[in-house]
Amino acid sequence: MASFHARSNSLPSTSHPFVSEFDEKLCRLKASETASSSSSSISHKLSGLQDLHECVEKFLLLPFSQQALAQECGDKGINELLDGSLRLLDVCGIIKDALLQTKECTHELQSIMHAQKTRR
Repeated sequence: MASFHARSNSLPSTSHPFVSEFDEKLCRLKASETASSSSSSISHKLSGLQDLHECVEKFLLLPFSQQALAQECGDKGINELLDGSLRLLDVCGIIKDALLQTKECTHELQSIMHAQKTRR
């Protein structure tokens, strides 16, 4: 009577910390959707989007993620995905900087207007 040993390829019972971090950031971003559309709120939302994007990028850079992507779409697809990810991150950073600069200019204008009002 022959006996054999079989191994199962089971998935880990706990998810990777990046998955939990992603879920947390996504929930925070979804919760901010109901906030106002002021420049500080938009800046906060963009910051949340940038955090979420960075979390996804870190997850995509993990060896097992790259291996799965390589099997699915090949090296060219991975490079295109990572390039697109970097471009999106750059755009979020640029928009965030522009909104912060707009906010600073708005505060300056408010100060000038307040000073003009008090001189009268």
